[in-house]
Amino acid sequence: MKKLFTLFIYLISLVTYSQNQDYFIVNNVKTYCSNLSFEITSQSYLSSISYTDTNGKKIEIKGRKKVPNVATFYMNGNLIDKIPQKVDKPKKYIKWAQRVVDGKLIVNYYHNEMTYTYWESDGDLKDITTGITKHFVKMPNGTYYDIRSSKDRKKHIIPYLKKCAKFNSEYKGDFKKNDFNEIITLYNQVCE
Repeated sequence: MKKLFTLFIYLISLVTYSQNQDYFIVNNVKTYCSNLSFEITSQSYLSSISYTDTNGKKIEIKGRKKVPNVATFYMNGNLIDKIPQKVDKPKKYIKWAQRVVDGKLIVNYYHNEMTYTYWESDGDLKDITTGITKHFVKMPNGTYYDIRSSKDRKKHIIPYLKKCAKFNSEYKGDFKKNDFNEIITLYNQVCE
């Protein structure tokens, strides 16, 4: 009985240890590590990755062609997924986006800001900040749709959600784009 209890405590400690570790996913295989960091090119491709493996060995890989094809990072409690920059061109450029809803349907959020400083005619410095926000849903078949796009919501996302009878009985609201994180979360809870 004492051995069984010790084994149980050991297994719980392994699960707790693995849940508190950073990791990255390549070809559906998780690599657990700590001190995980990565750098990207101006087109968002990985240019380097460094981490400490579970044996305490420091690993550093540099060079876009040498870095593994990472699909997801888990860092500091956040999932960061590689997503297409444009949903209609998924094989072109990519971005890294935080996963804000997880489950059968995944929602990724990407926001980038740039601030420009210029001189006004009166000699004062002025800042202008511009930004881009992307909010995508990833369907079970791997296709991405832009939640901000009325066409994508009406033609693809909402019809998919409505195929689930449990979802239809639970959700009675409008399908407003600003509510989609909650809508997709509900779908994932009742339809998985």
